[in-house]
Amino acid sequence: MSSLALSLILAAATLGAPACKSQESEPVAVARAFANAARRSDVNAMMAVLERPAVERLELAAEQASDQVGGRRNIETSEMLQIVGVDRTEAVSHAELIDQSESLAHVELTTTSGRTVHLELVFEAAPEGSEGAGEWKVRLPPAKASAADLEAPLLPPT
Repeated sequence: MSSLALSLILAAATLGAPACKSQESEPVAVARAFANAARRSDVNAMMAVLERPAVERLELAAEQASDQVGGRRNIETSEMLQIVGVDRTEAVSHAELIDQSESLAHVELTTTSGRTVHLELVFEAAPEGSEGAGEWKVRLPPAKASAADLEAPLLPPT
């Protein structure tokens, strides 16, 4: 079993989800896994469900950060994604698929405190030569000027 599949299974299981959640649409399951990974500060699990352009932006930022320290240290891509301000006692209590097309989906997550979070997901086709049609991934808008701009889309208040 791949580490991504194991991560998603563990993420879903740690939410204490009833059996009926196994019938959720794939975008909802991915959104739940992303939110749970953020709650656990599990950057690697979050990166596994991020869209390719977001991961590529983080990879570029890591390269630039490594260059800025004169190559004395190799900055890992996962170090470029910081998770702050997430209440670890708060979990997803409800998830709803708002809309879905072939390539785009919107999911609303409601936390145990009643706060709602909206996530946009994109369907990424599988790389040529690999198995499967593709997977749903969480879309993060490009960071503007600081880490705070990147953090904001993770759990914005509504």
